Amino acid sequence: MIIQGYISDYDGEHLRIIAPFSHDYLIERREISECEIRLNDGRTISNQQRKFAHATLRDIADYTGYRMSGTDDLDEIKAVMKYHYIAATGREWFSLSDCSITTANEFLTFLIEFCLEHDIPTCGSLAERSPDIARYIYACLVHKKCCITQKKAQLHHVDQVGLGRDRKDIIHLGMRVLPLHWEKHREAHDMGKKSFEEKYHVFGIKLNDELCKIWKVKGGRI
Repeated sequence: MIIQGYISDYDGEHLRIIAPFSHDYLIERREISECEIRLNDGRTISNQQRKFAHATLRDIADYTGYRMSGTDDLDEIKAVMKYHYIAATGREWFSLSDCSITTANEFLTFLIEFCLEHDIPTCGSLAERSPDIARYIYACLVHKKCCITQKKAQLHHVDQVGLGRDRKDIIHLGMRVLPLHWEKHREAHDMGKKSFEEKYHVFGIKLNDELCKIWKVKGGRI
């Protein structure tokens, strides 16, 4: 359930939110005690965001067959993906012509992660389209896709493992890594950390328990 309200006070550490609410059963019977807050700064979707969203929708349409060959009609795939997004997030219906920047970023991120999850080829770099590069790299780690090429990835250790150490026995929890195709993996070692990150605008993400399980490396305390 989405409820719109307004900020009535801010003391430097806490927000006081006023929002109309009349569904007593949710609070009393279901004992709900937590909520999610989204801040809307009033800005609307930018041309670049719309361009990236349409490019990603076009890639999905081409792969799934939701677009007739030789046409640029994205209405059908746009509606389908909006329904998927709303069902997954509980957000309200929106238009890519005038939605907020926040909604545009969230929907674009949803489309990008959909492409990664379903192995959908794209005509451009998803990293360049992503509004949140850290979340994008994390999603690539989850789906074992190279964060640069979207091809099958190997685990590149940004934090040096050290010579002579067996990587199977190392505690990986907290180590910074990147998911890279073998060619980019080799390039990363040849170029060095700083040059590689500056060239591709990527950076290492720390492995948590979930990622350690996905990559079948040892978790636990460092």
